[in-house]
Amino acid sequence: MRKLLYLFLAIIIASCSSDDNDGNSNSTEMYFRITVDGQTYEETSNVIVIGGFNTQDCNGNLAFEQYLPEIDTATRWYSADISHFYLTSDFQGVSTGSYPVKGDYLDNDCNFTLALWVQPLNGSSYDNFSNGTHNITRISQISSDNNETLWAVEGNFSGTFEDSNSGESINLTGSYRVVMATYQD
Repeated sequence: MRKLLYLFLAIIIASCSSDDNDGNSNSTEMYFRITVDGQTYEETSNVIVIGGFNTQDCNGNLAFEQYLPEIDTATRWYSADISHFYLTSDFQGVSTGSYPVKGDYLDNDCNFTLALWVQPLNGSSYDNFSNGTHNITRISQISSDNNETLWAVEGNFSGTFEDSNSGESINLTGSYRVVMATYQD
């Protein structure tokens, strides 16, 4: 009877030891998801491609403005960029929480500012952005060597875009997972 109890406990422990979250925190998978009018669109990449450019943040520190995967649909194009610290020593102190979001290009913005764009393919444009929220929900270190450290950062966002000429507006929500590289001082 005791052996059956130990066997049962071993099975329970083994079955509960797997990670219950949506993914492996050490994965290099990146995604960008948008939901508009009840329809969800997603672009996913399992290849580490870190596109963007070096810049300075709102405090004059070295930063990187990183592109997220773009989403093309039959009627609109969706895109996002996120700013982050360039140096590992600066990045190590970051935390989850609420961060800025804007419906415009990044321009020396502070750490973890998210920039969103929605471009209709009919030639009009959304020139106003309001009610924006941006939350970083998870930050995990993937790997590190003597030159760079890779991080996985996950978050969600929402906001409203409006075309001031036509009055058309769209509400959107979304989430992302991006792999960021920081470099040793």
